[in-house]
Amino acid sequence: MKGLLTGRYRKWDHAPGMGTPRKRRGGGVWRRGLRAGILAFAVAAFLAGQYSPALADDPLGDLLRQKADLERAVQISRQNAERYRQAANQYDAAVATANQRIADLAEKQDAAQSEADALAFKMQIAQEQLQLVALQLNETRTLIESLKSQAASEARLLTQREDQYGRHLRTTYRQAQVSPLEMLLSSGSLAEFASRVQAMILVNRQDVQLANEIRLLRASTSLKQENAAIKATEVLGLQEQISKQSAALALEKSRYDDLVAQTKGAIDQQAQLRGTNATNRQAALQQQRAASNETMALNRQLEQTEALYEDLAAQLAARSGLGVFNGSKLPMWPIRGPLTSGFGPRWGGFHNGLDIASPMYTPIRAAAAGQVVTVGRPYVASGDTAVVVIIAHGSNFSTLYGHLDDGRWPPVRVGQKVNAGDVIGYVGMTGWTTGPHLHFMTIVNGRAVNPLPYLP
Repeated sequence: MKGLLTGRYRKWDHAPGMGTPRKRRGGGVWRRGLRAGILAFAVAAFLAGQYSPALADDPLGDLLRQKADLERAVQISRQNAERYRQAANQYDAAVATANQRIADLAEKQDAAQSEADALAFKMQIAQEQLQLVALQLNETRTLIESLKSQAASEARLLTQREDQYGRHLRTTYRQAQVSPLEMLLSSGSLAEFASRVQAMILVNRQDVQLANEIRLLRASTSLKQENAAIKATEVLGLQEQISKQSAALALEKSRYDDLVAQTKGAIDQQAQLRGTNATNRQAALQQQRAASNETMALNRQLEQTEALYEDLAAQLAARSGLGVFNGSKLPMWPIRGPLTSGFGPRWGGFHNGLDIASPMYTPIRAAAAGQVVTVGRPYVASGDTAVVVIIAHGSNFSTLYGHLDDGRWPPVRVGQKVNAGDVIGYVGMTGWTTGPHLHFMTIVNGRAVNPLPYLP
């Protein structure tokens, strides 16, 4: 009797049950007439013996098993919803991680693309430089050919001047063998002699001029050839340097192009992964919503079933022989401790009591004077092993104390009269619970109501 005894899903409530819900016999919601019949039978069973489980085929047993199945189904449905929620969060985190990874890769891709574009621009400049150098090299080669042609012409002219200079030397040598007296005596007249002397002087002057021309031609030809060679060497060196620079730029650009391609592939892969995670996230959210809706539906069924047990407690109180409860307050709290779960809607269901945490074996006291109508495990047939004490304070009012310890068995018995403050049991962890606490209920006129207004 999870909802009746402990409520659902909070820290001090029942641990998750196992199994799946059974279909109700006959289907639909129990009608009031059938409920009354079941309750009458249940009262007879409880009066016959508080410790005997219900028979397997009796209506009360079926109702207990149905309630237990619903409780387990609610727990499983809640666990499924929580699992789907966690899965959705994980997929959401994976999507965020993929987005961050894509942003990082895109930044890296942009940087690599910028580098590649800059290198492409440098390569373009290098190609233009190579074209200019090639043009300069062609011009230099043309100049070299021109210089070579000039040098060849000057060499031929030099040969001619050297031949002429040789002839002059020979003539001068022959004339040098004739003395001026012999030249005068061999001349037919003074005019002839003067002419021959003038010719000798002219030859000598031409020889000097030829010698100078020859020297200048040799120097000019040598200088032009040296300049042409130097120019060719410089252009070839510049061409080789630019070619190496261009090759290095091409290699570096290829590396950045590869990096751009790799990052693009990684971005596509991350985008695909992001899409898969987003799809999975949506599927998990849909499953969570479906599980939550299932939980709400099961809780509604469970609340309908639990209402029968509230009626059962009311019937037991009505048969206690006590008068109508006229008090507005209970004299005391059964125990003192943190209120870990209140009365009212909770986790898509309804918690029909107060959960009060307290250390193990803390004495639990009757909240008011009354008659004990239940002691033991009245719901063991449904698999709920919680030890319960129910005290009737009037024909229309009773209190329920759940999860009592079974090592220190409640020191009261059915039919016993108790006063407010009498110890009726000890805090334990029997039944479906995850920690020591007391589940305290007040049942008024057949329905569980909020205990707080009745507590001091």
